[in-house]
Amino acid sequence: MKVESIVKAVGEDAGTCSVAPRFASVEGKVSGLNSIRFICALWVFFGHGAQPPLEGIFNRHSTVGLFLAGLYNNLWVGPAAVIIFFVVSGFCIHHPYADSLRRPNLAAFYARRFIRLLIPVAIAVPLGAVVNVQLQLFNDSILWSLLAELIYYVLYPALRVLRVRLGSWNPLLIVSFAASYAVVLTDPHAGNYPSYGPSLNWLLGFPCWILGCALAESTRSSEQVHVTAGAIWSWRSLLFAAAWVCSALRFHSAIGFPWTLNLFALLAAAWLRREIFYHRRISASAWIEWAGEWSYSLYLVHLIAAASFVLFLPHVGEPWLRWLIFCPFVLASSYVFYLLVERPSHAAARRVARVLQRP
Repeated sequence: MKVESIVKAVGEDAGTCSVAPRFASVEGKVSGLNSIRFICALWVFFGHGAQPPLEGIFNRHSTVGLFLAGLYNNLWVGPAAVIIFFVVSGFCIHHPYADSLRRPNLAAFYARRFIRLLIPVAIAVPLGAVVNVQLQLFNDSILWSLLAELIYYVLYPALRVLRVRLGSWNPLLIVSFAASYAVVLTDPHAGNYPSYGPSLNWLLGFPCWILGCALAESTRSSEQVHVTAGAIWSWRSLLFAAAWVCSALRFHSAIGFPWTLNLFALLAAAWLRREIFYHRRISASAWIEWAGEWSYSLYLVHLIAAASFVLFLPHVGEPWLRWLIFCPFVLASSYVFYLLVERPSHAAARRVARVLQRP
């Protein structure tokens, strides 16, 4: 494993893999979503160069070895995790309002989302600068998706009004998908997902977020669907395979992520629906659910922690030993950031929201 490659992910590669795992919360938690957040955040972390160091076992001088190396290297599809997080975020924002005409208190709504999102960013940016991880740009850094999320939050109240008037999310989905592919056509040869600048990247991901809103209503209004363990693992395998295909097309053809990942979002939404129904019967792992509580911190500081590791521990053993030390170091750093920064920001957001909701 090349830990140093994570540090280089601040630029173009980081843009393809940035996620915001903890952007939204639901009133009345939906079991399993925290687990999905953590696993996807871990996938982004691995996608930035922290995958298990297996490269040396492949004989690249043989056809079979090259095939196995290509198979392995396309497993860690961080950009697909971005799409899953957009869907989950739309679900979480709309879920409290999905079965009623109740409107959010706008001041409380915006305060809660913006405070919990931006306080950790305000701390992470200067921390990154200390170890030469440049996070200040909302386009050419891992923070590009945060800008998209901020825009979705601003638009949500108006989107909800439109949804009520239109009778469903379908017209908005159709328009958003058309707009997203209009964005793709402005640079059809782009390989990375956020290739269109801060003014258009959010529009590319917009249908993924709206799919989450539609999913919130679907799971609230429909009857419980019985999903077996065999079925849910089949869906997980299908989603994993689809992400691999998107990555293989990105790096071995002219079809980049902007063409494929919004279609991947349709599959992700169908899979998430089954995960939600499945976890109504079968409890998710308590440990992974707990880890999901600080997955936003993992997203924000994994590059910073990686750069710190390289700076202070540049020569730690062989690749496997280095990897076995490096991963716990980054995870522990993320959890400390959660305790010191993210969790207090959540508490502050709740306090401010309660004040603003008072008549």
